[in-house]
Amino acid sequence: MESYEGCSATADWDQSWCYVQGGSNCNQYLNSTVAGETRKWRECGSCNCMTEWNYDGDGDGVMEAYEGCSATADWDQSWCYVQGGSNCNQALNSTVAGETRKWRECGSCNCMTEWNYDGDADGVMEAYEGCSATADWDQSWCYVQGVRLLQLHDGVELRWRCRRVMSGEDNYDGDADGVMESYEGCSATADWDQSWCYVQGGSNCNQALDSTVAGETPWTPPWPARRASGASAAPATA
Repeated sequence: MESYEGCSATADWDQSWCYVQGGSNCNQYLNSTVAGETRKWRECGSCNCMTEWNYDGDGDGVMEAYEGCSATADWDQSWCYVQGGSNCNQALNSTVAGETRKWRECGSCNCMTEWNYDGDADGVMEAYEGCSATADWDQSWCYVQGVRLLQLHDGVELRWRCRRVMSGEDNYDGDADGVMESYEGCSATADWDQSWCYVQGGSNCNQALDSTVAGETPWTPPWPARRASGASAAPATA
């Protein structure tokens, strides 16, 4: 047996997945095809926020419970512990002594990078990326990182509809110092003076370009501005 951390790809599959903590209590779980395996599993996104996590934000020695992408008592910026630990290329080590979970800054209204949904109502969850149309709706939508925005209304789970091309907030190491900086919407970065962004829809966006950074998601420049300026070079490390 090999040891894996959080949401990981394995030697027999290049998609990220994990065994879930809640077993059949998780509404996205799938039964294993491995003989005798009773644990339940699901596909996941390594950089997705943990749906629920504990943290002592007010320093009183008692852990508070947070959901998804949240601000905490000791910081007014939204952040979260990630599902994939060190498998997430945006993850940072904690400064809390003994804390092994990895974290990152995030945007509460940003789409989850990967999410599961039974769009065709066949009882099996399909995997979607960023802002996507599903089998039961031809409009693009997504589950958001800030789980508090997903509330039950009259027993129906609300979903957030995304029409913007750009991500609300995202992280990128523009100055190549090994530390991710936080950017908002369509921005210029330290390694490129043209505005660009990571898109919510990933490969679902017909203007998206693949990143040259290993494991990174698709991005797009602001096409009208780029044409007007005549810029042709992508960011050195994007």
